[in-house]
Amino acid sequence: MNTSKILLLAMLPPLLAVPQAALAWGQTGHAAIANVAELNLRPAVWNEIKGLLATEGATHMSKVASWADTQRSATDPVHTTRIPIDGSAAPDHACTGTAMCADQAIAFYGVILMDHTRTAADREVALKYLIHLVGDLHQPLHGSDPIGYNLVTLNGSSPVTIHAIWDDTIINDHGVASALLAQELINNGIAVDGGGTPREWASESSRLAREQIYDILPACWDYKAPSCPDTPVALPSGYAASKYPVAAQRLKQAGYRLAALLNTLLGT
Repeated sequence: MNTSKILLLAMLPPLLAVPQAALAWGQTGHAAIANVAELNLRPAVWNEIKGLLATEGATHMSKVASWADTQRSATDPVHTTRIPIDGSAAPDHACTGTAMCADQAIAFYGVILMDHTRTAADREVALKYLIHLVGDLHQPLHGSDPIGYNLVTLNGSSPVTIHAIWDDTIINDHGVASALLAQELINNGIAVDGGGTPREWASESSRLAREQIYDILPACWDYKAPSCPDTPVALPSGYAASKYPVAAQRLKQAGYRLAALLNTLLGT
């Protein structure tokens, strides 16, 4: 194993076991992240990934980017790493239950992906989890505690959670398909870095949740007090458009960071 891979693994958190699932970003967001990453892979890395994707007939990372959301077995990792929005220290195991949190799962599947003694099927599953979980940690409510169970309405809609607004509505209202969205993100002139650890990405998300979401909503939880109120909050009519730049920044960061992670894990 080369030095860069050893350093990468040292930055990733310790591994735990036995997981569960949760959702983040809709299919458009996850596909756009995968497309951005794919366009920033080293040629040799992309060739290896193409071979792994071919084991189930896929030709692009975007085609498997939401696969992890279909997994609901006891061995599926939690798709969050919950960092308190008040800035207090998070525990090493920063999600509910005993399952692997998203940051721990990225470490776990990273080891499998770069192990060429594992079967192609095992490595392809690991790849699919990495594509998805890196994206998840860049959705602000997948890095924060609380995680967004507040009920809201937008432009007279039926009540939905603020989590659903950030998963789907903000991106869907932008109205650009995933392949074109990826090109738009790459060419938008906003500089993003490809570094950091999964725990740091979650901390960034937590800060954004505090500044961009819980600035107008009360902090509440589904698993501890205070619980979220039953009465929905009406969001400002321009909410989705006003928050799109934040979502776009996180999608772009996720794409470049996923590419950097894969280039490191599979580079020679």
